[in-house]
Amino acid sequence: MLKLCYTQPQHDYTITSADILNILGIKTVIALDARHQHARQNSTSPPKEASKPIDLRSQLSDTSPPPSPAPAPQPTPKRSLRPYIYATLFFMIGVTAGQYVRLILAPPPLPPAGTKEDDIMITYLQNQASKLPIVQSLSSDPNWVHHDAYTSLPNHERSHRLTTGPLAGARAIGGYQRIFYNTESGETVSVIWFGGAIAGWPGVTHGGVTATLMDESLGRCAIRQFPGRTGVTANLELNYLKPVVTNSFYVIRAVPELGATERKCWVSARLETLEGVVCVEAKALFVVPKKYATRKIEGAF
Repeated sequence: MLKLCYTQPQHDYTITSADILNILGIKTVIALDARHQHARQNSTSPPKEASKPIDLRSQLSDTSPPPSPAPAPQPTPKRSLRPYIYATLFFMIGVTAGQYVRLILAPPPLPPAGTKEDDIMITYLQNQASKLPIVQSLSSDPNWVHHDAYTSLPNHERSHRLTTGPLAGARAIGGYQRIFYNTESGETVSVIWFGGAIAGWPGVTHGGVTATLMDESLGRCAIRQFPGRTGVTANLELNYLKPVVTNSFYVIRAVPELGATERKCWVSARLETLEGVVCVEAKALFVVPKKYATRKIEGAF
């Protein structure tokens, strides 16, 4: 026990530890006790681990709704072949149309008449013409006689005539022209090749060439009706119905009209396709001149 002595002149006080505790009160006891416990813990118990901070994310994950699942990847659509097919189709059409237009507007040069290349073309055209149904039919019919045009014309005269001079050769009207004559009716049928060099408009035969051929075909029919086997054109009427395209076979049918005399004969004719489509109609009057003599036309003219 702790004793404290305090002496004053008239009083003598003695203070013990119990009195001190009573004075300081319970707070001192608690403080001393806390100090005592702290010293005991440091001397006997291992230090406790520091408390970890609270993870707010874990609490939020417990309360927030689960995230929506990621969308499934969309399948890659297959490319359609239709655009490529259309592109190829239109390309081929364009190329074909372009080549056709080029051949019509700017055809390759044709060989002149009398050349080796022209002879090859004429041989080819004659071979193709022999396969035509109208040629085969009329050639086998005994009522029809036939010959090639201008065969009776002398060679020295051919260059001075329009149809055997400038229009000679396969590039014009010299590739194939066969004449059929019916000995009973007087009708004539001409199968003619229209070459590529006689075009007025690209791909269309010049109207003047068509008129020349119609005049010659009408004249062949009319002259056979005259006893003198001669005559000239007095009147010629033409009616163009459809274009006559080049590089094609055509048929000209000429028929003498009733009422022919020794000096006058009307003849009508039609220029047709091989399928019978009429392209040109014609009518002509042929006469035998009185005041001057014309040459007699004989043989295969």
